[in-house]
Amino acid sequence: MNLNIARQPLLWFAFLAGFAIPVSTAMQNISAGVLVLFAIFTPEIRQNIGNALRQPLIQACLLMYSLFVLGVFWTDASINDALGMLLKMRAYLLAPLFFAVCTLAPVRQYLLAGFGLGAAITLVLSIGSGLSGTPIIQGAIGDYSVFRTHTYHSTFVSFLACGIAAYWMAGRLPSAWRWPAAITIALCIFDVFFMVKGRTAQVLLLLLLGLLVVLWQGRRGFFIALIAAAVMGPLLYLGSSSLRTGMSTVQSDVQSYDKGDIDTSVGLRLFFHKVAKDLIKEAPVLGHGTGSYKQNYLKNAGDSEVRRSFANPHNDYLWLGVELGVVGMLSLVLVLLATAKQAWSSISAERWLGLVLVCSYGVSTLANSFFTDNITGLAYVLLACALLAGSSFQRKVSL
Repeated sequence: MNLNIARQPLLWFAFLAGFAIPVSTAMQNISAGVLVLFAIFTPEIRQNIGNALRQPLIQACLLMYSLFVLGVFWTDASINDALGMLLKMRAYLLAPLFFAVCTLAPVRQYLLAGFGLGAAITLVLSIGSGLSGTPIIQGAIGDYSVFRTHTYHSTFVSFLACGIAAYWMAGRLPSAWRWPAAITIALCIFDVFFMVKGRTAQVLLLLLLGLLVVLWQGRRGFFIALIAAAVMGPLLYLGSSSLRTGMSTVQSDVQSYDKGDIDTSVGLRLFFHKVAKDLIKEAPVLGHGTGSYKQNYLKNAGDSEVRRSFANPHNDYLWLGVELGVVGMLSLVLVLLATAKQAWSSISAERWLGLVLVCSYGVSTLANSFFTDNITGLAYVLLACALLAGSSFQRKVSL
């Protein structure tokens, strides 16, 4: 396949791959699959795979996936569960191909622009449904997420805010766009704190924006971030009933858990974590094997239908610990460190956003499954490749 002939379809599928991240799982899988085909069958892209394999991010992704492959040999799970886990983690196997595609500057531009548009549409629909009191698709009264659950919705909207802020701080945003950019960032904050529930994303958005300021201004930025947090924190707490309710719920759920009532939002997470830690103690080095979490968890879940309806520890460090032991947990940490190392070698906006991605996923996956879920796992690989394969949105780029 000649690149000159394939150029336009390639760019549009790159755009769709980014657009689908906050919008559609089916579109996300299809468009990412097409990018893989372009990487395999386009000689000009295929020749970049060797370079991709030398990147720390790609090596870490392949190492983690290799451990899952090896874990099949000692798993106590069924072959279907083991293969299902390998399929779930396929984005890390395909990472070299995504990186090879993203070495073309227009491809990564289209992918990032697609993500931005998808997140912006999500933002507008969320605020519109919230102001009208009419939930749509995934939304509910008081929790006006749209295409994704509230955790993923708020995470992707937060990435939109951070992305705009990073390119602005790096001086790569045209002056005519600054007012629209400022309004969009403000709307993102409004949406996360006032339209959508989700304790993790609310706290994380402030941390990520603060991190950007520190990366931008260094020590001076640290003090600016502290002052902004001291001002914004109380204002958002007093103004956002969602934030106040979320914090109150955490407190009451922990108290209920201490009294033996497990089946609450926080109580279930504490229970999942306890069971996972007990399972890790049974096989601390190499774990129970690939795909083994579900059956081992159910043995310890008791008779509660609520508890038995989950097969997810809501913590990827613990999930990999159960299935692949301490070795698996370290491989996940290595993916984060490799991303951070490679991001640090990038320039301005891409460096900052790479570190924002690492911080966001590293923290969020303490209470969610961001790396093992197909939606967010694939999103991590695609966004990391687009950010780290080279600079984007310069004055002029070409194939």
